[in-house]
Amino acid sequence: MIESIKKFVEDVRKEMNKVAWPTREQLREATTVVIVTCLVVAVAVYLVDTGMTLMMRSLF
Repeated sequence: MIESIKKFVEDVRKEMNKVAWPTREQLREATTVVIVTCLVVAVAVYLVDTGMTLMMRSLF
């Protein structure tokens, strides 16, 4: 059991060394894209929700 755990951890370390980690600048750019996209989607959902609410109030 202990040997299989050691083997697993060793394999994980080997695989983690193969990962192409992003640079700080790439990470910053990707984070900016995600935040801006989330804000745009949030505003779009808000506008659709507000529009639907106004339509429903005018109907009833």
